[in-house]
Amino acid sequence: MGFWQLTYQSISLVSPAGAMAATMTGAASYAQGALPLTYVFSVIAAAFMINTTYQFSQRIASAGGFYAYVSQGMNAKWGIVAGLLFLLSYFMVFTNAALFLSGVFIPGILSELLHITLPSWSWVVLMIMFDGIVLYFAYAGIQPSLKYSVWTGAFEILILVIASVAIIAGAGSQNTTEVFTNIHLAKNGINGIGVGVILAMFSMSGSSAAIVLGEETHSPRQTIRKAIITSFLFAASLFVLMAYAMTVGWGAEKMGSFASASIPGVILANRYVAPAFGWLLILFILNSLVAGSLAPVNGSVRMIYALARDGAIFPRSLAQVNARHNPTRAVLLVTGLGFLVSLIAGILLGPFNGFLVLVTASSVALFVGHIIANVALPIYFRHQRHLRVFAHLVAPTIASILVLLGIWYTIYPFPYPIVIGPLIVLAVIFYTLYQIKRIPPSVLVQAGQFNAHEQDDELPNTQDPTPI
Repeated sequence: MGFWQLTYQSISLVSPAGAMAATMTGAASYAQGALPLTYVFSVIAAAFMINTTYQFSQRIASAGGFYAYVSQGMNAKWGIVAGLLFLLSYFMVFTNAALFLSGVFIPGILSELLHITLPSWSWVVLMIMFDGIVLYFAYAGIQPSLKYSVWTGAFEILILVIASVAIIAGAGSQNTTEVFTNIHLAKNGINGIGVGVILAMFSMSGSSAAIVLGEETHSPRQTIRKAIITSFLFAASLFVLMAYAMTVGWGAEKMGSFASASIPGVILANRYVAPAFGWLLILFILNSLVAGSLAPVNGSVRMIYALARDGAIFPRSLAQVNARHNPTRAVLLVTGLGFLVSLIAGILLGPFNGFLVLVTASSVALFVGHIIANVALPIYFRHQRHLRVFAHLVAPTIASILVLLGIWYTIYPFPYPIVIGPLIVLAVIFYTLYQIKRIPPSVLVQAGQFNAHEQDDELPNTQDPTPI
């Protein structure tokens, strides 16, 4: 993998067009007219989260990602727990995207724009088609997956920038800097901004997705760091631009009705650009949800590969690769199990409530995993005798505080069925701790210790140092 492939692995997980349709709408329900200010704050908050990833990536490169980071920073037991939490988060991104697209977004588009009501069972058929596309690219291997992500992702960003600029230009007198300064435009003032920041921060956390390709990357020490920073800056700039465009286009004082519109971004594109452009935006939102599911599937597969290779939790058979060095058994496990989880959630709770539960489980797992990684960071660099107070101690502490607030506001006041999400995370943690006790000490001592940086230092640049 090269720089742009890693960058778009991260941008795809951020899923800018999909986030505009889902996460940004959720943040707007709290931030309302102060949505742009909320995204500025969320960029600052997300930077503290990304700092931990960036610092670790300078020293460790592994398909296990945070599993390797925490294992080498603290110990293998905590590394496995962190690894399973990030695996759960990535896995749930795939499952909730499948439900959102098939049961919420497509039916909403057809109802809003064409006045077509689909049969109640249609979401199952749509989900089979969606999961089939993701399975095709994931099974074909990482190179075809990322080629698809790079090309479609570049056009997606271009379309979103054009739409945002056109909306800003068309908004005329509605353009104002007050959306960056007036906290009273938010629902309940600073409280609304706070909740909006948490939701927005989650939408930008995908910049860490590149780290699981550490064993498949040329010069991982430099390339991964650059990809993390570049993808984060891309996402941050684009989200602030889109938040401003959506707010002034809709009207800062009218943003209370923004979230209740099923497809507000498309409505604005139709209003300020052209109906044909609105349909083009819909196509890129659909594509963004596909690419935004492919990235976490590829990430989940590599985390399973790393854990299975070490004999931790998963059977070693899942670490087997085909002639293209792709862990196809892990691909089939993730996509097959993902379909079942989405199907069960949709049947038991309905597509929309099922989506809410799965996205809540994803966010809580991500936040708890980040807290563990934040604790491991200063321990690791103290052992390496390169501890820097702000980068390795202060910044991760601030990140953990923000993440704790994120966990609280994600699940409080524990309404049904949202509360099922954190219960799923707790169940996975307890299961992981139980399974860790069954791992032989001789296996546990080596778990999470592979580091492609060390392999890269030992081999000429013309050789591939990775086992995948």
